[in-house]
Amino acid sequence: HRITNVPGSSEYYWGGIVAYSNEAKRNLLNVSQETLDRFGAVSEQTVTEMVRGVQELSGTQTAIAVSGIAGPGGGTPHKPVGTVWISVAVLDQITLHPYRFFGDREQIKNQSAEAALWLLVQRLMSAGSDPTIQSQVRAYQPIAVDYSGREFDAIQIHAIYWQEAWLRIESIGRRWQDADGCHWLAMNYQGKVFELWLKADGCWYLRPPRESIELA
Repeated sequence: HRITNVPGSSEYYWGGIVAYSNEAKRNLLNVSQETLDRFGAVSEQTVTEMVRGVQELSGTQTAIAVSGIAGPGGGTPHKPVGTVWISVAVLDQITLHPYRFFGDREQIKNQSAEAALWLLVQRLMSAGSDPTIQSQVRAYQPIAVDYSGREFDAIQIHAIYWQEAWLRIESIGRRWQDADGCHWLAMNYQGKVFELWLKADGCWYLRPPRESIELA
C-alpha cells in the first residue's frame, strides 16, 4: 500500500507476495523446510531465502522481504513480540537487518514497512551521486523505542533499540513539537545524545548519536 499509494507506481512496481504461512513460503518463494525447521520463520536465513525467491519469481532487480512477530501473542524469550527481520536485495547483493519494535500490532507492522522502505532507499542512494539526497536519507532512521504514555507531555522514553541492543535512556533534555511530529533529545548511560522523532503515524526515528551536546 505504501508504494502503490503513489500515482505512477505501476511504472516500477511489479507486485507483492503475502507469504504468511510456512507453506506459502515454501511453495511460492522456495524457502526450504530445513531452514524453517532449524531457524524459524522469523530469522535471517528465512528472509534471505524469501527475498531471493521474490527476485526469481518476479525477475526484478530489487526486492524486499519481511518476517516478524507483530503480537500480541507468538513471542518467546529469544524472539519477543516486535522482533522483525528485513532483507533487501539489489541485483545480487542482499542487505539484512534485525529490528525490535515496540507497540501494538498495527504499530509494529507500520514500523516494519517504514524500516523496509528506508533500507531500500538507503541501498539505492548509496550508489547514487547526489550528496544532498544521501544526507537526507541517512539523517534519520527507523528505530524501536520502549516508552509509556500517549500525550506529548506525558510520554516517558525508557530505552531505544540501537545497534542490536537495548540502550537505557538516563535523561531527557529538550523536547519540542513541529509540523513533522514530536522530538526529544535523550542521553544514554554512556553520555551519547540521540535525537528521537515520533511521527504522527506512530513511527519512531533516530538521528545518530552526537557527543558533547547540550541537552537543554
